[in-house]
Amino acid sequence: MTAIMRSPADNRDRLVRSSVAGRIAPPRIFHEALPVDETGRHFHLPASGGIALGVHMGDRAADWVADHLMPGLSIEDEGDNPAHAGALHLLAAIGNVVRDGSGRRIGVVSGKRGGMAPGFWPPQLVSVEVADDVARALTPGDRVVVETVGRGLQWTGFPEIGLSNVSPACLDLLPIRQDGDRLTCPVRAIARPEAAGPGLGQDSWIGDLEIAGDALSAGTLSELRFGDLVAFADIDAGTTRFYRPGWISIGLLSHGPSPAPGHGIGITMLITGPGRLLQVDIGESASLGASLRKAAEAL
Repeated sequence: MTAIMRSPADNRDRLVRSSVAGRIAPPRIFHEALPVDETGRHFHLPASGGIALGVHMGDRAADWVADHLMPGLSIEDEGDNPAHAGALHLLAAIGNVVRDGSGRRIGVVSGKRGGMAPGFWPPQLVSVEVADDVARALTPGDRVVVETVGRGLQWTGFPEIGLSNVSPACLDLLPIRQDGDRLTCPVRAIARPEAAGPGLGQDSWIGDLEIAGDALSAGTLSELRFGDLVAFADIDAGTTRFYRPGWISIGLLSHGPSPAPGHGIGITMLITGPGRLLQVDIGESASLGASLRKAAEAL
């Protein structure tokens, strides 16, 4: 007999939907920073920003010769200071629909990058999964509108478990199992707390938390794909992101690795809670990558 998966009740019918304007970010190269790899050699590689043609959710993140690469479009808030996370970044959630300036639906929000140096330089970006023919017709600087919904989303029976960057559409894709008073989510990898790098201390709705190094208690870092679910042990990402023994935080792989020492793949936080209520295990269904790509192609 096949077990029936019980989905926890939520409050999606009370959430506010809001259209927020932004733009496709330009690709940026920071010559002044003179980035170096672990051998001391300088590098300037394609990174987040602009339009990553042919890069999609579900691709293996380590396969690309790039620096903090995000699939599809990288979009940002309008205005003169994109180094600050504005309404688009703070309200966008995974699975939100994105439109172009004419109102045509072009893709879905698939991740975030930023939080390392807010106000200093502009990596406060939101990635959008788009079909290849759509991406080729777009230009950096084009206006976009995100149909934001997700702020305030909560499982009504689990008030101690927090949700960040999760839309109702994303919530329906998460492979959550409820067993009595506990939730379990499969993940591709579990990172030990000492692997938590850039992004610690930042607002849970801004950017990502990077895995700095290979301190995993389960899974294989090099095999991870954009959209895979990854957990941090002993990290609380409910409001900020910090070390808290006994807690677990689960996120989505939103950007690829970097040659820069102390940096790594980025995980956009989705779920956080105490271990007595939230558990993880290694599972084959622990990815949203293919589903998000399919959702974008179906628009």
